[in-house]
Amino acid sequence: MGKKSMGLGRGMGEILRDHSANIEDITAERPGAATKISLRHIEANPFQPRRNFNEESLLELAENIKLHGVLQPILLRKNAGRYQIVSGERRVRAARIAGLSEIEARVFDLLSDKTMAEWAIIENIQREDLSAIETANSYQQLLEMHSYTHEDLATRLNKSRTTITNSLRLLKLPEQVKKWIEEGKLSAGTARSLLSPNIKDPEKTAREIIEKGLSSREAESIAQEKKKTSGPGKTANAIDPDLQNFLNLLQNTFGTKVECKVGKKSQEGTLVIHYSSYEDLTRIQQAISASI
Repeated sequence: MGKKSMGLGRGMGEILRDHSANIEDITAERPGAATKISLRHIEANPFQPRRNFNEESLLELAENIKLHGVLQPILLRKNAGRYQIVSGERRVRAARIAGLSEIEARVFDLLSDKTMAEWAIIENIQREDLSAIETANSYQQLLEMHSYTHEDLATRLNKSRTTITNSLRLLKLPEQVKKWIEEGKLSAGTARSLLSPNIKDPEKTAREIIEKGLSSREAESIAQEKKKTSGPGKTANAIDPDLQNFLNLLQNTFGTKVECKVGKKSQEGTLVIHYSSYEDLTRIQQAISASI
């Protein structure tokens, strides 16, 4: 039904198996000795998934650089007579703010786009201050570039598969809502409540949550309240709380809507798992297989 999971590429597997490892320690493509490189000749990493750099944090780093210099060389690769950042973009930005004209760096003469993209994603996944959307985009890049399954990422990154799936679900939100998450106006937990099938207009509800300063728990209450008011008002077939908890577990596990249609006169019913595409169906199949 779905495409077979591909094996990890050379070098990538090593990074993922030990994601505390330094890039220089695991690659066969060793950089040269540290040397001074003009900041005018350095460009950003074109595969950088990180979009937001905290200005206050950069200013603090710039002040430290003024006092102590750049303590650790950045990593660069040669590219058409210039240099692209492999690792150390914050240090480059802060060095420019500090007024430096050059920075100490170690340079890779040969480094493929694929390898550079992998390293950029892995380095950012390791960072604890990435926004939830940046993290989700990093996961999505790994899935698209290497045909990994959610289970592959969970195993290699030492995270639960549910964590990976829930993170990726955030990418289904409207662009404006994702922007609010990146700006810190909405937490990931609060944003996930907006994915409830009971909420017809996530952007409108998100604006309401922000304006009222609601917590994640209060946001979940809104979703439950909308469920009560959007239905026909029938109570005869109300779902048992234990069954509802089970449905919630399935929804979190599969990352999709799950319904239970309970019979009127018996304990029989129908369990419905929704999917939006064959790719989505393949992901659900893999989640089921992993739990058997």
